[in-house]
Amino acid sequence: MIKALQGSSPGVLITRILVAAIVVFGSYNPTGKSVYHWVTGHENMTDAWVILVAIIAILLNIALLIAAWKALGFLGTTIVLILFGALVYLSFQENWVGENSDSVQWLALILYSIYLGVGLAGAIIWRRATGQVVVDDADDV
Repeated sequence: MIKALQGSSPGVLITRILVAAIVVFGSYNPTGKSVYHWVTGHENMTDAWVILVAIIAILLNIALLIAAWKALGFLGTTIVLILFGALVYLSFQENWVGENSDSVQWLALILYSIYLGVGLAGAIIWRRATGQVVVDDADDV
């Protein structure tokens, strides 16, 4: 097997999308059972546990967003946003989602999770498509 393609199965992409979805839906979802709802509904918002959990949720989302942005860049993110815009338009046209806020929120959260998951697997997808291995410059170290 070619060394550049090792460890790059569709399962890797699906696993990374699932990890991103756990973070996204754990942070906020329309059901009312999320970190956001727990923090805003807590009787003592200055409790150390509340602050710690909120900070962890925010940091995880920021870390995933940075990883996705670094992997996809401006052009890749633009392409993904155009694709997602077309999917949202199609979803409304075919009445797959209603115009109520919950279904729109679910759709937005699902697409955001997919963006983050694809971003996390961006180097693997690029390697699979082109055969080139991405080597990150260590400018920020």
